[in-house]
Amino acid sequence: MVGSPLTAAGLTNWDVRTHARSETGYTLAELLLVVAMVAIMAFIAVPFMLSYMPSATVNYAARELQSGMNRAKLTAVTTRQLICIKANGGGYEFWTGVSAGCIGGAVLLQTGTNAAGTFTLGNSVSVALVTTNPVFTQFGTAVQAGQLRVTGVGGIQQTVTVQASGRVTIP
Repeated sequence: MVGSPLTAAGLTNWDVRTHARSETGYTLAELLLVVAMVAIMAFIAVPFMLSYMPSATVNYAARELQSGMNRAKLTAVTTRQLICIKANGGGYEFWTGVSAGCIGGAVLLQTGTNAAGTFTLGNSVSVALVTTNPVFTQFGTAVQAGQLRVTGVGGIQQTVTVQASGRVTIP
């Protein structure tokens, strides 16, 4: 290439080809490989997430119920009266002025309840009585131990237990 602008500038055809290939960026093959890897990871992760979400929802609701039962225990200690926990469909209620067997009394309205005095659990989770309604004493112990069951979508369940010592557990 005598007389071409490349030779005048001191460059050969080989230098121009090398220079064109040394530009930064990704090739189409590299981009397709990355897209394929992301698709494979999503293909693996989506079924896991779909099976995880219902059980995580029920687990969260059971922990929320456990926290509510501990709140009932604290309420019994601070008010120095028996507090009974009763399941009410999608939630639970604190009853005050009850006997040791959770008979009589009235719903205790507190912060976090609706107008009827019910603490509700979200995400279509229901609460049901398993054994007996737990009743806490002014000492924080349970005069009547009991269990409540949280049930979520798909029938996934978890039980929250109040022991005679007043300890609230999720087995």
